Amino acid sequence: MAISGWEAAIARTRLFGDTKAMHPFPDASKLQFLLGSELEQIGLGMWQIQLHFDFAHVCIGGDLEHADKTGVVRRHNTDKDRLAPILLHHLLGQKITEVEVEPFRLTLGFTGGDSLRIFSDEGPYECGQIYDKDGAITVF
Repeated sequence: MAISGWEAAIARTRLFGDTKAMHPFPDASKLQFLLGSELEQIGLGMWQIQLHFDFAHVCIGGDLEHADKTGVVRRHNTDKDRLAPILLHHLLGQKITEVEVEPFRLTLGFTGGDSLRIFSDEGPYECGQIYDKDGAITVF
């Protein structure tokens, strides 16, 4: 029986003895593999937004801000009724041109001038995962 990425992340955490489920984002130098990745698909789930790039995969279970090229900011995953418009499809076909990291915020800049701010926190639960092309997992 195959295991999901979620189950693999939990197993890896247990294997290496790390009992803290929540992590800040790693240093930007460890996420440079995202540069040049093109967004090919967006998955919307009840509790998660998935971004499928040609060289990476990002699962976001926490808060997310999309700032379009005009400067309009839309925050997602914080509206308990999920009524806010999601306009992430504007990012399809765009490549990542910028990766900025603060301990609990990852900002991705795109070729069209849009940006995504992905948030993490110090709570007991993880806010998402980043998978590189080889399947290595970064939990945040």
